Amino acid sequence: MTYRHLDTERVQVAATLRRLREDGGTTREEAADVLGCTTSKIGDLETGRSGPKPAEIEKLLERYGVFGEQRTELVEFARAAQKRKPRGTYLSAVVPANLRRALDLEAQAISSFYYSGELIPGILQVRSYAEAMLAGPRPDNPGEVRTLVELRMARREHLVRVHRPPLRYRCILGEGALRTGVGGPGVMAEQLAHLATLNETLPNVVIQILPAGSDCHPFSGTTNTLHSFPYPASDILAMDCHARNLFHDRPHEVARAAEDFRALTGKALSQKESTEFLRGAEGGFGQRRGGRVGS
Repeated sequence: MTYRHLDTERVQVAATLRRLREDGGTTREEAADVLGCTTSKIGDLETGRSGPKPAEIEKLLERYGVFGEQRTELVEFARAAQKRKPRGTYLSAVVPANLRRALDLEAQAISSFYYSGELIPGILQVRSYAEAMLAGPRPDNPGEVRTLVELRMARREHLVRVHRPPLRYRCILGEGALRTGVGGPGVMAEQLAHLATLNETLPNVVIQILPAGSDCHPFSGTTNTLHSFPYPASDILAMDCHARNLFHDRPHEVARAAEDFRALTGKALSQKESTEFLRGAEGGFGQRRGGRVGS
């Protein structure tokens, strides 16, 4: 079978359509009735195997209860994707468009590979850690913080979802991510205990620690996630930058990133060794709970 490359925009529109259908409580059968098509076509639209026509999107969004600016932006984004216009943003409602785009891709992925040298990924965060992280830059906007925390907590469901196979998640964390002191010793102890428990209990989650002094590697100083999607959608490399995310789907860039991730896996501690390392770091924070709370 010939491999058909699907660009980032098509995967993004597909992921968003699926989320909006599920958020609206609509089944695939009901969506198929709206378009007068088969449920398999709805599946194709929601995985990017087929590109929806603007008129089809209009009908589906009306059924899903999506109106106003949110609806207009998605239709225009889909139209631009069909015509291969320059990339833009979409869904700029309460949640920033760049964040929603990243979350939609994560929700659609069947596997994700993450690296960061200083931060725990959102999907693996406990509530107290997320609150401490998000409240720092938004001290005067508690409502926004609550919205973003709940959104982050909802992401954890991808690891245990039952309506389709749970997300296979591999995470490599630099040792610095375990020493940042986000929220203080108590929060860090809770967060590290959570990571160790995930490593021990969820077969689809693998967390590896890259100890300090492991030398430079291609991802040094960056935060990257490599998402894989159902065939024939292409893999996508997401790079977290200040105030935005960059997405790459060129085959040679993705292949190079996959190779670098595999090499980094070999440099990091094994899953079992990493769990022991996490427990040791957790104990260190536990002994300091009576000390000053960090930021």
